[in-house]
Amino acid sequence: MELPKNITQIGEADKHCRVYVEDYVVSYIKQMNGMAQNKDIAIALYGRRTTENGVAYLFAYGSAKLNFLQKPIRHLSQAQEQEIEKLRKKYFPEMTFLGYQILNGEMVEGFRICEQEICRYVAGYAQFYEKNDSMLAYMLENRGEEAEPEKVDQEKYEVVKKRQEERRQRQENVHAEYAGRMERRDNIIPMPTVGLRRMKMAATGVFVLLCVMALALMRQENTGESLGETARQAMSSLMEQKLPDAVEEQNQVSTLVAEDKLEDALRQENNAMAENTTTKEETAAPETMVTEAAVEDTTEVTEETQPEVTPTPEPTPEVTVESETPQTQAAVAQPTAYTIKKGDTLIGISLRNYGSNTKVSEICALNGITDPDDIKIGQEILLP
Repeated sequence: MELPKNITQIGEADKHCRVYVEDYVVSYIKQMNGMAQNKDIAIALYGRRTTENGVAYLFAYGSAKLNFLQKPIRHLSQAQEQEIEKLRKKYFPEMTFLGYQILNGEMVEGFRICEQEICRYVAGYAQFYEKNDSMLAYMLENRGEEAEPEKVDQEKYEVVKKRQEERRQRQENVHAEYAGRMERRDNIIPMPTVGLRRMKMAATGVFVLLCVMALALMRQENTGESLGETARQAMSSLMEQKLPDAVEEQNQVSTLVAEDKLEDALRQENNAMAENTTTKEETAAPETMVTEAAVEDTTEVTEETQPEVTPTPEPTPEVTVESETPQTQAAVAQPTAYTIKKGDTLIGISLRNYGSNTKVSEICALNGITDPDDIKIGQEILLP
């Protein structure tokens, strides 16, 4: 196979796929690339393809703008394939479709070559000079159409602009409302939670009850009055005193509970005192008859009667040591042969055989494949 002699290499050439682009096609790509500053433009490549010594050689003699292709993809849709075939039959009938490229205003350093219904990126290409009447005719026919600026419907533009303004206004209102809520929340004085308030009320009630009992006992010792009368007087005097507003508001419920508990305690105390008085009258035994010896005897008897508590020793936990069983070595699986079919990819083969794409690198290493996308129909490979 004879290759072009007067070439200009752009980027590094691929080892498995060499791309040669004719000068008219390069000029057309540069022209379209200048128009792709604000919107990406897709162009198709047409030419001839040949293979020698396991290396694919692609010679691009034609290029055309695509409307249905807007981003890089690996598999072309039916609508995109129909558009590509329509342009080929109209302008480049003697050529075949080679691939495409998305132009975005930056320098083109490679193309997406489509083989076996899969499009992959191939970096680097060589520019060569040769007579190319087909591309020249296409450029002359579409020169005015390609250079014509894009027309925008003013009415639609105004509608879109109005929607954007409304959306921006709603966002500003939401931000302002959120800022107002945060400001109001910072100005509010934090109040105690319900659980903490209840604990404070209960503690206050217990404190009031203890104070009343202490005052009742002190007055009983001083005046000799009964415990019930002393407690009532202390409670009434305590209730007549004016407490601070904050304590009064928090302890209303606690005061009512304390009064109920106090009445029950006084009732039980009066009953106990009445029983003690009856018992003393029947036995006629004064309290002063108790001597120190009796107290000592009682103490000794109490100490003797108390059983000795011996601490029971805690059982020692048994430590069981599990014997380690040697792991059985898995049998090494032998590689199996597989023949590449139409539409197969290494990722698809790995998913079908192993359930994931983690075996792609092992398949490439086992078969000496440097590019996972560079496989041919009928190629025999080994699967790990």
